[in-house]
Amino acid sequence: MNYYNTHSSEFDKLKLILSNFNVAILLESKDRTIEYVNQAFCTLFKIKVSVDNVIGSSCEEGVISASFQFKNPSRFIYRIEEIIEEHNQIRGEEVHLRDGRIFIRDYTPIFNDNILTGHLWFYREVLKEDKIIIPEASIPFNLFEELINSIDLSISILDRDKHFLFINHFGLKDTRRKCYLLGKTEQEYFKYFSIDVAESNLKNECFIKTINDGSINKFEELSKDFMGVECYKRTTYCPLTISHGVVEKVLSYSIDLSKEKLAIDQLKADIDLFNYSLNTINEAVFISNGNLELNYSNYSFQTFLLHEKPDPNTIFDFISVQNYDFYKHLFSVLSGEVHNHSGRIKFPKTNGTPYWYKYNIHKGLDSNSNKQNGIVTVLDNITEEVELEQNLLELVKKEKELNELKSAFVNMVSHEMRTPLAIISSCAELIQLMLTNGKPKEDIEAYAGHIINEVERMTAFMNDILIISKIEAGKIEFNPEHISLNDFLNDILKKSYLPWKDNRNLELTFCGSVIDFAFDNKMLRHILQNLLDNAFKYSANKNSPKLRVRYSKNFATFSVIDYGIGIHPEDIEKLFSSFARGRNVGNIYGTGVGLVVVKYFVDLHKGVISVKSKLNIGTIFSIKLPY
Repeated sequence: MNYYNTHSSEFDKLKLILSNFNVAILLESKDRTIEYVNQAFCTLFKIKVSVDNVIGSSCEEGVISASFQFKNPSRFIYRIEEIIEEHNQIRGEEVHLRDGRIFIRDYTPIFNDNILTGHLWFYREVLKEDKIIIPEASIPFNLFEELINSIDLSISILDRDKHFLFINHFGLKDTRRKCYLLGKTEQEYFKYFSIDVAESNLKNECFIKTINDGSINKFEELSKDFMGVECYKRTTYCPLTISHGVVEKVLSYSIDLSKEKLAIDQLKADIDLFNYSLNTINEAVFISNGNLELNYSNYSFQTFLLHEKPDPNTIFDFISVQNYDFYKHLFSVLSGEVHNHSGRIKFPKTNGTPYWYKYNIHKGLDSNSNKQNGIVTVLDNITEEVELEQNLLELVKKEKELNELKSAFVNMVSHEMRTPLAIISSCAELIQLMLTNGKPKEDIEAYAGHIINEVERMTAFMNDILIISKIEAGKIEFNPEHISLNDFLNDILKKSYLPWKDNRNLELTFCGSVIDFAFDNKMLRHILQNLLDNAFKYSANKNSPKLRVRYSKNFATFSVIDYGIGIHPEDIEKLFSSFARGRNVGNIYGTGVGLVVVKYFVDLHKGVISVKSKLNIGTIFSIKLPY
């Protein structure tokens, strides 16, 4: 029943009193579930299980079981159903048992706000030789008075004019004052005992409504009791006696909520302090129940994590399910597998820069069930720490790359310088011997040519190194100018590739209408000569390389095609890194810096370079330069 559930402590006291009565008492809910029986009831009906085991069971099943103790079981069952269906009070009804015993039965339907909420039964045994007297109520009034006086509620009965007809001991313990109060109104009482209490409009409104409507009315107010002590109480008015549709008497009962009110005020103060504390810290805090519905979030959370997002209902509304580690840790805490868990999570920022937070997930209470079925999550902004950490890792990575680059540079320089110098030294010695021995000029010229080639090779290498150093120092100047691209390409073709060193000729083709545009003469020459030299160098004894130029609407595309050794797929990614060379180049000369310069020069032209290659089939380098 709602009343007993709301005031369980009072009901516990009432049960303690009822358990000592000799009268058998049964209280059942509207749906025929047993809510209370006392020991006298179990004894009277010879129920062998304990009182606690009876409470909560089905009363309908209990009626069927108990019916076999009566002379007419079917009549007993039918009469119970008839009484419940009619909802009328029954007083002093006699029932006979097979063993010769006679029970007197009383029944009272229980209403709350004119709605049936339960059924109250009283049984007592009367011996056959006793003279049966059926009073108005089978329990004497003084027994009810004793019962009411034992309840820690202020209970009173008033007439239509608010005169007190009855008040229990808890409502007014002073006997002298109680005698004066009966037959008088509350205002008369307060005036007589000089207690200053203002007349309550709310109280009057509720009383008048109960009288006029026959309804139950409740109100709460700060007032004074009959001894003049200030208290906060909740009062309920119930129509008690109704004659011809008119309420003649009103039952009033009041619950002193002063301690509860004080506790609530203290609780509110504690909650305000708790909220103030949580709202002043930098950490973002949110609390959710077992269904991950958001119950609480502090100022930092709402300001820094939600931004302009609408109020979330669940955690999924502001933390994406793609954060697998977070939800894995969350559900491990929620399931009770662990008591807490921590980790990192990244939140996107409005300008695209992410926020990093360290989260700590703890087991919490579900506000609805007050059980450990929710979580408390604290998020600490560690964006600066993560950025410093990433910067440090980047520095370490760059330091590592620099060390590797230095090692590669030293190895490459030692190799690329040692070989030409050895050839130059050897050729010089041979020339000296040949001059001493008077060898003809023709024999000496071949070795002199080797020296010249190696010097050119070293010079080209040093030029590449110098260009790289200028690039890193930002000292490369970009000077675009309008030059006839066809004339420029034909000039490169004639000077270097008709023929190349191995007597192969470059094939140059054009496609589309010629469009002249501004480009840096030196840079574009360096780009094309580097790619063409590589095309010849890595396709020795194969078909001649090709250079195709296509003029489109927005770009000039240069494609350098060879039919050589090709590039391994895993080496393509690092082609444009310093000192990087393919794994299949063998003894073919190369420094590993030429393509770095090519890429840089292409970028200065705001162009794009791409590579397609297949091992032992060939390679295509394509460069797109915008007009």
